[in-house]
Amino acid sequence: MSYNRLAGETSPYLRQHADNPVHWWPWCSEALETARRQDRPILLSIGYAACHWCHVMAHESFEDSETARLMNAHYINIKVDREERPDIDRYYMQALRMIGEQGGWPLTMFLTPAGDPFWGGTYFPPRPMYGRPSFRQVLSEIARLWNEDRQALLSNAEALGSALKTRNHGKKVEADRKGLHPEFPRRAAQATASLYDPVFGGMDTAPKFPQWPVLELLLKAGGAPERKHVLKTLRAMCSGGIYDHLDGGIARYSTDERWLVPHFEKMLYDNAQYVSLLTRCWLLSGDDLFRIRVEETIDFLQRRLLIPGAGFASSLDADSEGEEGRYYVWSWKELNGIISPQNRKLFFRTYGVSRRGNWEGRNILNRLDTPALLTEAEEAALAEERARLLARREKRTPPARDDKIIASWNGLTITALAEAALVFNRDDWAELAEATFQSVCVSLGDGSGLRQSWLERPSDTPATADGPACMISAAIMLHGLTAKREYLQQALEWYQDMEERYLMNGVYAFTAKDMKDATSIQIFAEDEATPNHNARMARNLLYLAHITGKGEMAARVDAILKRFTEDILKNPVAHAAMISALHDRYSGTAVTIIHAKDSRETEDSRETRRLLDPVLKKVFDIPPLLHREDSTEEPLSKKHPALLLCKGTSCSVPVTDPGQIETALSIIGL
Repeated sequence: MSYNRLAGETSPYLRQHADNPVHWWPWCSEALETARRQDRPILLSIGYAACHWCHVMAHESFEDSETARLMNAHYINIKVDREERPDIDRYYMQALRMIGEQGGWPLTMFLTPAGDPFWGGTYFPPRPMYGRPSFRQVLSEIARLWNEDRQALLSNAEALGSALKTRNHGKKVEADRKGLHPEFPRRAAQATASLYDPVFGGMDTAPKFPQWPVLELLLKAGGAPERKHVLKTLRAMCSGGIYDHLDGGIARYSTDERWLVPHFEKMLYDNAQYVSLLTRCWLLSGDDLFRIRVEETIDFLQRRLLIPGAGFASSLDADSEGEEGRYYVWSWKELNGIISPQNRKLFFRTYGVSRRGNWEGRNILNRLDTPALLTEAEEAALAEERARLLARREKRTPPARDDKIIASWNGLTITALAEAALVFNRDDWAELAEATFQSVCVSLGDGSGLRQSWLERPSDTPATADGPACMISAAIMLHGLTAKREYLQQALEWYQDMEERYLMNGVYAFTAKDMKDATSIQIFAEDEATPNHNARMARNLLYLAHITGKGEMAARVDAILKRFTEDILKNPVAHAAMISALHDRYSGTAVTIIHAKDSRETEDSRETRRLLDPVLKKVFDIPPLLHREDSTEEPLSKKHPALLLCKGTSCSVPVTDPGQIETALSIIGL
């Protein structure tokens, strides 16, 4: 009889382990109770479906009968999909870092029967290597200590638990916000830019992550030198192997300093934030490369990740046929036989193709040495060859797709689509954003709130706070794009749910109050691969306060900033999104279209575009376009909209003619 309990789970990651000889449990109260009853430690393994090293450890250890025997004999073994339960993942990842280990996945933690961590690591090899013990050695030693020197492990657990409680519950005494003055975002941007690689862009050396919240801060609060770093970094990502030049879409990170060799998994959240940054940088620079990448990436999202009627899937795997990157790379011989002779020299030169390859004897297509767009005829020839290569590549076994619909990541994607639709005047992208929003509301709606994810059925857990925060952002952006009241109403309903279920001591906890896990109370402001939920809510509330006139929303923003002042000052880079929110609080720009009463949903969109187009390239961080009815006794215009621009506490007079735009911009200092 099999004691592996993962076959009935909806998570693709958990299902990948359903045939392991390990007696896996999903995270549940029954598993914890079994550990207590049998007086066994818990082995907690956390990963996600697209994770390469998760697959490696699974093949080497979890599919191995001898390793499984040790696990089953001494532990209650629990598998967690970090995308379904980011709260559990974050809690135990913090514990790992507190014991001096570098974070990453797979996350391997050892817990008491009560769920308290006492030791852990990430990937463990099947034999001692890389300066690490084998996984079997670890299993045997922890089991020995549990039986012979348990008090030492319990002491570790007590110390870690105390530290985690202090860190996650936050300080009850609010810090003084005087350090967060109006000039702080600009100075933080300048200091952060000094950490950037002046040659290849990005922070530090290899590996290089995009760090989207940091790039947004430099773009939003920085001056010309800081924005230059953003443009350099973005052009490098657009040209490097981290970008899929055949099918569109960006990989999670680069393993080298040049952005050449990706970690090949493609995540929805990266591609959503990539589209947003591309859109804003196109407004800033007018560089056609950014426009092209927006179009290609949105096409990729529609072709590869969209599940009609549900939303966008989470990711594409790094591996195919058991090998990382196999789907994406090419031998010189393959390319030589596919590329047409007349274009071969041009293509090989442009995309860095050589006989010896640029990664493990094979070629990752890139344009790092020829980033600038070529002549129209040359680009057309290259496009023809890329199409031929893509057709051939599609005959390979593709990477698996994780079909989970995650609330927060879909919120990011809807917002990016709506921003791009607004900037590039694309009705089809606007329709896609609206349709996806409606799908997510249906698949993940839970009364007044949201569930964490959907695959075949909604998950059992409420969304972590980034879910409603990102979906509120999407609703605000769609309201600005379409002027439909239903989006504003939905944003306000989710805001009310956040106030009732997530608010603790003036800020938003990561999980809803009705969550019963020991890991549930987590109050923090650090960014991860996406902006922090408190920072996103602060920015949402600034826009909602502006359009509704509700002072308590603006007061909530000040409370959030005040609560996290000390954390922000200690580590600005980790709190880039919160500093962006601070920038919006003091210097943010609001772009408001004022309509005659009851006319805004029938207004001729061409009139709005005439007013909006001259503004977009000045206000390139794309705040949502707000819509208000004219409440004055004498309407500004009975037939045409008026534009009101505000920056910080300064506002222009309403203008109804594009010829007045420059004057309005100068009034507010743009």
